[in-house]
Parts: sequence; structure tokens; C-alpha cells
Amino acid sequence: MFLFRWLRRLIKTILWLIVIVILIPVAGLAYGFLMTPSLDKTPLPGIADGAPPKALADKVRAEIPGYQRPEESTFLTYPEWAIVYAARDYAGFVAKEQPSGFPYFAYVGRFWQDYATVIRASSAYKFNYANHQMLVIIGTSHSIEHGLQWTYENTVGRITEAMAGKHTAADIYQAKVAADYAAFLDQVPWYQFPYAEKRAGLFAVAPAPGDSSIRTSERKLAFGLADTIKQGYADLIKQALAATSDPALLDIHVWAKGPVGEATRNEPDTLLERDLGTDGTVFVTRRYQVFTDMVPRLIDKGVSFVEIGGNDEIMVTMLSTDAIAIPEGMRILFSYPLPAEPSTRRTGLTIAVRKLHLVLPALMKAGARLEHVYDY
Repeated sequence: MFLFRWLRRLIKTILWLIVIVILIPVAGLAYGFLMTPSLDKTPLPGIADGAPPKALADKVRAEIPGYQRPEESTFLTYPEWAIVYAARDYAGFVAKEQPSGFPYFAYVGRFWQDYATVIRASSAYKFNYANHQMLVIIGTSHSIEHGLQWTYENTVGRITEAMAGKHTAADIYQAKVAADYAAFLDQVPWYQFPYAEKRAGLFAVAPAPGDSSIRTSERKLAFGLADTIKQGYADLIKQALAATSDPALLDIHVWAKGPVGEATRNEPDTLLERDLGTDGTVFVTRRYQVFTDMVPRLIDKGVSFVEIGGNDEIMVTMLSTDAIAIPEGMRILFSYPLPAEPSTRRTGLTIAVRKLHLVLPALMKAGARLEHVYDY
């Protein structure tokens, strides 16, 4: 009888947990849509300027495998990067402050607002089931992780940080791990991060003179357990992806004009693919942060863009201290101060690819800094 009651309670608890997990993205998206405005859907001014001849564009698409990428992905990839930015902001915060003060729930809310915004931005395109499935999963995981961390850091964590009165050697080590993790995510998926290796490093940290032994032990136990869980979860993800998914496309094809050959000569992992004469040159290069860092260098050398990933509009984010003015060929999707650093503002923009060489220099001249180009 006792066993029966215990099993019934266990099943009830599991069912409640499942319901809560399902409700997180429902509530998150409801919040996101309520907190974000509708978007202007009219075509970007100047987006058709300098369009390549249709016959040539069709030929390029037919001859270069992987040239055409789904345009909606420039928007739908942003929430993934929002989680990277949350990790980066966390790393910067805990390098100076105690982790209990980090605005965990502000970043949870921000994710769902960003997701709602890009759903609106991509609504004119075919529904991309794979992208949305992935965003719901990582958004739910992000929400649970931040909720649990806020709860722990503001109960047990606050007690031990008060007892310590300062950052211990274990705190300093974890702040460095957070910075390593944020940098790692610029180019590599989270599940490739060596959690077990970082756990071993944490356990090996020797207390500095004056460190609280209770805080040191608590940090090692708490983050050691977290790293163990994350390593196990990461291993499962890697096995599942190996069994069911194609490898991620790590390259992006770019159609550009100007001194493309000279400008790309010393860029790593970059190859010229098609010389189209007066219509430009197609080259292939690495995606993600590598491509973002490359774009301003190419513009400085006189390169302009015809298509990126076969598309004529692209999303970028800029960081600034003030609101951004709107040059022709772009439209603001969102603009908000960073929760952990309100003096810095992130602005998301849709930009016509063929205006990129004009818009980005204008924004940077006005004091904004390019954060990322979302390359589908």
C-alpha cells in the first residue's frame, strides 16, 4: 500500500513537472508578444537597388551547392545569440560583482521578447519548423536554468557570500570559466564545452589566504554538480545529433563587388568561387563571429555586397550608448538597454544587403559598434 502511494505521488510529481515545462514557452511567448510592438512590413527602401540580372542569379544558385540559405533564418538565429550575449553579460558581471545580483529573470524575459519580435519579422516567410523547435527547446532550458540559478544564488549563495565577504579563489575561477564559456559560444555550440574539464579545475582550486572555507566548499559542490549535469546533458545532445541530424553548415557564400580578390586574400578559410566579371565575385568563408569580424574589414577595402547566402536583406545588432539614427536601407526591429549594463544599448536592425557597405560605416561613425551579422 505504501509503495502504491509512493508511486502515485511520484507519477503525479512527474506529470506536474511536464505540465510546467510545457507551460514555460507558452507563458514566455505570451509575455513576449504582449511586451513587444508590431513591426513595419513594407519593403526596405532601396532593397532592390543594384539587384543582379535574374538569369545570372539563377545560374549562381544552380551551380553552387549551399549558396541559397533560408532568409528567415537571419531573424530566427538571433534568439540563439541572445543566449550567448546573456552568457557574455553574466561573465562580465561576475568578474566584478557577486552572482546573486545578476538580473537572471530580466534575461529570461528578454529572450521571449526577442523571440516574439523575430517571429513577427519572419512571418512573411514559410514557417521554419526546425528553427522554431530548437528555439522553444533552448528558450525553455534557458528559462529553467536562470530560474534555478536565481533561486540558489539568492538563498544558499547569498548566505555563503555574506560569510565570505569577498570573492574567493573559487569565485574567481568560476568567473574565468564564465568568460571562457562566453568566448567559446562565439563559434562553437554550447554542448561542445568541456564541462568535466572545468569541474576538475574547480575541484583543484586552492583557497587563497583569508578565503571562507564554507564559501569555497559551497561553490565547489554547487558548480561541480551543475557541471556534472551539464556534461551529461551535453553528451546526450551530441549523441542525438550524431544519430539524427546533418552536420551544421559552417560556410556562407557571399556575392560581392569591388576588389574582392585583394580584400579576401589574407582572410582565413576564405576561397574565391566564381568570377562574374563586372557583376562581381562569389566567395565562400566561415560563418558566425568570423564572418561578422570580416565584414567591416572588407567594407574598409572597398567591397560592397550583392547577396549574402543568396539573400538581399540581413539582420545585424549594434551596441551604443545612445539611440541609433536610421540611414536609408535599414529598419529598427528593437532597441533596449542591456539588463546587466544599462549604460549600453543593443539595437537590432534589418538592413538591405546592397546597402550594408553604406549603413554600417554610417552607424559606426555615429559611435555605434557592430555586435553581430546574422548570416542565416
